[in-house]
Amino acid sequence: MGLNGSTNNDNNNNSRINKLDIPDGLKEILINHQFIIEKLCKLSAEDLSMALGIDNSVARLILDAAKKVCDEVEH
Repeated sequence: MGLNGSTNNDNNNNSRINKLDIPDGLKEILINHQFIIEKLCKLSAEDLSMALGIDNSVARLILDAAKKVCDEVEH
């Protein structure tokens, strides 16, 4: 069970993270840090890079991919 008590929500979020057009290793990092798509869409590259200890350009790559998934959900 996830921290929020629901494995269904965890599985749904993991499947959405896995839809991101980024390398699998980055997807694993996001899942391990329990990031959700909605949170990613609201973060700055600086905040994400600090949270994950990654380069700002890599954070921007992740956020650009997350925005595409968020845009698909909204439409």
